[in-house]
Amino acid sequence: MNEREALARQLYGTSSHKHVLHALEGLDPELAGRRTGRTTHSVFQILQHMTYWQDITAARLGGDPPPRPESAALGWSASAAPEDESDWQAAIACFAEGLREIEARVLDPELDLGRIVQPDRGVTAREEVLMVQGHNSYHLGQIVLLRQELGAWPPPRGGDTW
Repeated sequence: MNEREALARQLYGTSSHKHVLHALEGLDPELAGRRTGRTTHSVFQILQHMTYWQDITAARLGGDPPPRPESAALGWSASAAPEDESDWQAAIACFAEGLREIEARVLDPELDLGRIVQPDRGVTAREEVLMVQGHNSYHLGQIVLLRQELGAWPPPRGGDTW
């Protein structure tokens, strides 16, 4: 496996943890919008936050970087809960599409992984991909914990990675 293939696989958590999309399966939209204990965000809000930053990463990799957000709080603007099942499924589909878009860019040999994609911070395409992988993994851990607290774990494909 070459570097591009490894980077693409890790977008989904392959070989590191539960496949990120599998961890979202089978969650009732009502539970996706619920907070537990002292948690700050619902699964729905966390997923929307992940999508927000994925979209920025995809734009940066595509050579059309948006202005840097003025505040990290902008990534947390989603409502607590989906309106209904279709809203929840649309959020998952949007997140999955973002993963596929980044995966396609990473696998494209025309993408120079050493190219600076955040000039103000000197971040390369490779670093950008690693950042979104780490960001998604971090928040996936939150989603798993919330699902456990909600009594909605494991998902249909199981909770283990092997």
